[in-house]
Amino acid sequence: MTAPLVGAVGVIGAGAVGQSVAMLLAAGGWCESVRIVSRTGLSAQALVTDLEDMCQVTASSVRAVHVTDAGQLVSCEAVVVCPRGDFTNTARTDIRMAGLNANAPVIVGLARKLAHYQGLVVMVTNPVDVLTRLFAEVSGCPRVYGVGSNTDTARYRLALAQVLRVPVEDVEGHVIGEHGDQAVVCASATRVNGRPVEVPVGQIHRELADRPARINAGLGRTRCGPAGAVIAALRAGLGLDDTVVELSVNHERRWMGIPLRFTAGRPTVCLPRLDAAEARQLVAADDKLRDAYEPLARLHVPVRPSWKEKTAVTRTATHIATAAQAVTVTSNTPVVTEWALRYFGPWWNAASTTADDGPQVIADVNPARVTEIAQHIADHAHDEAVYANSTMHIDRDDDGTVAASQPDDKLVYRAEPDGGPLRIYGCEDVPIALAAARLAREVVRGKLLADGWSILHASAVVRDGRTVLTLGDKGAGKTTTALLLARAGWQLLANDRVFIRREDNRLRVLPWPSAAAIGLGLLDALDWYDQVRERVQRGEQLHPTQHQKVTDALHSGSRTPLWNESGKELKPQFFPDQLHSWLGLTLVTEGHAARILFPKITPGTEPALLDEDRSVGADDFFTAGTEDRYPDVFGLLPADLPGTQPLLELLGDLPRNVLALGHDVKANTDFLAQVTGPTA
Repeated sequence: MTAPLVGAVGVIGAGAVGQSVAMLLAAGGWCESVRIVSRTGLSAQALVTDLEDMCQVTASSVRAVHVTDAGQLVSCEAVVVCPRGDFTNTARTDIRMAGLNANAPVIVGLARKLAHYQGLVVMVTNPVDVLTRLFAEVSGCPRVYGVGSNTDTARYRLALAQVLRVPVEDVEGHVIGEHGDQAVVCASATRVNGRPVEVPVGQIHRELADRPARINAGLGRTRCGPAGAVIAALRAGLGLDDTVVELSVNHERRWMGIPLRFTAGRPTVCLPRLDAAEARQLVAADDKLRDAYEPLARLHVPVRPSWKEKTAVTRTATHIATAAQAVTVTSNTPVVTEWALRYFGPWWNAASTTADDGPQVIADVNPARVTEIAQHIADHAHDEAVYANSTMHIDRDDDGTVAASQPDDKLVYRAEPDGGPLRIYGCEDVPIALAAARLAREVVRGKLLADGWSILHASAVVRDGRTVLTLGDKGAGKTTTALLLARAGWQLLANDRVFIRREDNRLRVLPWPSAAAIGLGLLDALDWYDQVRERVQRGEQLHPTQHQKVTDALHSGSRTPLWNESGKELKPQFFPDQLHSWLGLTLVTEGHAARILFPKITPGTEPALLDEDRSVGADDFFTAGTEDRYPDVFGLLPADLPGTQPLLELLGDLPRNVLALGHDVKANTDFLAQVTGPTA
């Protein structure tokens, strides 16, 4: 007989869903025992007796155990919470929300009995999104998930397959948000056989409401579908299945159903892209769930600031400055300003401040403003652009004010003319923090360009103020060369591009702050892979722009380089500060150009100087035309960029070498030390 994969699983509640969950666990054979608790104890005893009969008939090794108190479940590896308070549900709309007042005290009592339980908790009791959050915040348990959206998603795929007359396995789509009347059908991201389809959303919503009603009319309660969703959540959360499950969870301070990709029991968010209407529906669902939760929180949860109280909290600010140019990021959430401090601090001079002087980027959590500005833009003729790989809708007023929205990211912007503040509003902290950092950099970039700086496509390391620049086409080895030298005692200034300006007869160089992309193969070659993987497995996060395939590879231990459909390598993305805290590199804020390297990496090659003459050319500089990821939507850049000819003349006077490098890290490092050491 095969040994069970996990130990005990607890089930609280022996009603319709509790019975079905316990039966599936007993029949599944992958847990050692099922421990069952009910309020009176009679239903739990009866269920245990019934399960004993079933296990005997089916030769299941799973033991069914009656437990008298929920507090005794702390030794279980997972606990399913599915009790129901005493009430009669007469609601015809918001049916799941109707049990809130009856069920909330039951859940609070259980949460206190299981305070700080470290295992997996799966909440079933409705309204599941509100009660999942209530249980988590009262108990302090770290791994609490609510089922509901998983069942909704299954029903959606079944219904759409029937409407379109296709096999259900060909349908890819999600239902997220509330498990209730304000569930969000992600129609714009739905695919059938990998292709977009026209989804009859109204018909689907009616079916999502009618399907459980038909079950209830015939059986009294839904049971099998929710029980199946519980088993899927348990197996994913316990590391038995690597899969995607839609669960209610705390994602950026918002509790509602979202898809989670589980790898070895560890979840990562994989939200589908939403169109503008779906984004507004998600905001409305969030507002509804918050409004339902906050009266309960005041009764049962220790005092903590809610989103609606943020306007009364002192605003935070981060001041960012380099080469006499500056910008201040302010926000009603410290996540944004702490992000800016972390992102710019290692390379530009970022510091917390209370001052609001100077150019401003104001970045606030404010869903109401998101809806208002996005709707205003949608109602008027507007332009469209792709900004940071996301569609942006742009409206320009006659007075020069620019408003923009990114529906997929639930972000809106408002830029005032003549250097006025740039405002960013969003629904979630992290997307706002990303946008604020990106645009704060663009503000400083525009000021630097206006002050005579140019942007050179180069990596850079510094020793004693003297800078070695490494140039070349994509894949030539700029990042590899910089990292090899940084490991050998140089300070890292930049891994992909730098600001450069002539000052007297020298070339001053500044970093371009950005996430650092280092390929899986290079991480492995530099002996960093294992320590990075260990941190990721502990739950530490790399930069959120990292592709999910990279995160999955780190969890699984794969060191094989990854590529997307267009042939671009997918790489781990490091915050600037992680280059120091994770990889042990020393970062530096500026230097003066002293030498130029042009590497060529070829497997099997011995490091050597090549008898080739390569110099810096105009194509090695970034221009407005080449910066296609960040078009100048808000008019932050000067109309006339500085000419590069004076820079090319000075760069042409610097010592320069064309190098052949192989894949032998030690040989490459020793060779680079020889090349840069005597004359740099």
